[in-house]
Amino acid sequence: MATQPKVCLPSSEPHFFQPLLPGFQTHLTIPIVFFSKHIQGKTNGNTWTLTSDAMDQTWQVIQEERRLTRGWKEFAEAHDLRIGDIVIFKLKGSMVFHVTPFGPSCCDIQYTYPNSMEEAHDHQNNSKCFSYSWDYCF
Repeated sequence: MATQPKVCLPSSEPHFFQPLLPGFQTHLTIPIVFFSKHIQGKTNGNTWTLTSDAMDQTWQVIQEERRLTRGWKEFAEAHDLRIGDIVIFKLKGSMVFHVTPFGPSCCDIQYTYPNSMEEAHDHQNNSKCFSYSWDYCF
């Protein structure tokens, strides 16, 4: 019985995931294969635009070699990212990435917002609330 050859179809939206390890707050390293295939030599700029489902805001993050540096800390803090989380970066256009964070439960992090002005006042700086499940997927 002959085996069928595997066919690799290119993704219309290339993406990669990255687990957040100690030190992730200052920079995030882009996987070498993704960098070589989709970034290196493909653009003149070094600024990534990051979006997420969590809020209607974009972040400008500087890429230095294979690292996201300036601006990454602000994105990570705004999304309350923690060691052990996983982030998926999906390339949406020229240096525009949609980022989906997953918590330690291996489910996407649920972001909720205050329902009233009183609740908003109770939350520090009118910030969002994060719902984490501490049930780990491993």
